[in-house]
Amino acid sequence: MVYKLEDIERQLMVGEDSRSEFKEIVISEKRRVQSPDTKAIADEMVAFANTDGGTIFLGVDDKGIVRGLPNKRLEDIEKWIINIATNNCSPPIRPILHREQLIRSDGTDAVIILVEIHRGLFVHATNSGLHYERIGSTKQILSGTRLARLFQKRERTFIFDERPVLTATLNDLDQGKLARYLDGPSQTIPWQDLLQNIKVISTSAGDVIRPTVAGILAFGKAPQNHLPSAYIEAAVYRNIHLTSHDLVHSDRIHGNAGEQIETAIKFVDRFMLKPAQKPVGRIDYPQYDIRTIREAIVNAVAHRDYSILGSKIRMFLFSDRIEIYSPGRLPNALTIDSMAYNVFTRNQLLVNFLSRMKSPTTGCAFLESRGEGVRLILSIGETHAGRSPVYKLYGTELVLTIWSKPSPHEINNPIIQD
Repeated sequence: MVYKLEDIERQLMVGEDSRSEFKEIVISEKRRVQSPDTKAIADEMVAFANTDGGTIFLGVDDKGIVRGLPNKRLEDIEKWIINIATNNCSPPIRPILHREQLIRSDGTDAVIILVEIHRGLFVHATNSGLHYERIGSTKQILSGTRLARLFQKRERTFIFDERPVLTATLNDLDQGKLARYLDGPSQTIPWQDLLQNIKVISTSAGDVIRPTVAGILAFGKAPQNHLPSAYIEAAVYRNIHLTSHDLVHSDRIHGNAGEQIETAIKFVDRFMLKPAQKPVGRIDYPQYDIRTIREAIVNAVAHRDYSILGSKIRMFLFSDRIEIYSPGRLPNALTIDSMAYNVFTRNQLLVNFLSRMKSPTTGCAFLESRGEGVRLILSIGETHAGRSPVYKLYGTELVLTIWSKPSPHEINNPIIQD
């Protein structure tokens, strides 16, 4: 990718190649981008993502002559690019945008935008269903055996939570949390080498060291700055329906994986009802067994599909149940019926971190019984409520329903309400 001013100027001199594309921008009278059209930009993005990545120079004509962009329209042009990457590419592409100031041939200042497209983790297509690859300074349609080979290669090498986060740096990691996890710095292995050995960090394009997806989720200072969908949306409703009229409270639970788990459990503990009988001594009847809730939230954070852009974990508390929506379909080897008996780990690296990280509440690892989580949820949940929790698939989401324990209200016993 192009970063330094001298590299940019050199690229403009030599012209377009397998990793560089020039696009002059024409703004219409209605102050919108008139040329090029969205399809042309989407085609270039897909071609770069399906090959080895590349940079689109906005504000430069085909001959490498700097034309520049209107200073008052820079934000609009950037939004236009992001919209194309999100809505005209499938799966969506996440470009990195840079503004650079150059000199036109007449000596006046000009601003251009560099749109960096990294090598895709998936095979990308335009919204019209076309796959492209970049060959030299041109793009070509991918089809037949070449397309099949690309699918095979990307699927074989794709482990999402081990991939580097291209917008993050080492400064985005909580060094104190890492030191506690590793029980202090190693006396024999350099710190950065140690982090690379356990895959907290990885090497991205251009030999740049960056945190991995699992690294930023487990040890990041603010993971949502780089993985904006990696949070839990929590809400409480007074009755049994998901309607704004019945909404009591809502929150977005941010932080690293451990912090999300702890905060989400406290959220449930805060808002669930805790009626009690007091015939002689006080007997509490909490709606939910907190062990079931803990296991369910840990499973959702550990096993959700973080590669689905725009999808977060959703947790809704109703008067009779909790619903937890976790992004991601079941893998081919797993079914709803076999979940309790078969083990599949989507995020093996994140699971490894959570199995060694201790909860400040329990003093034990977040994942103590690997492979037994679903069975515990089903058995403990049924024992507590008298009704077994239920897993269902809705599109690309796995939904867990945990039923509440019947209140003494329902059997006409005197109660004290917390």
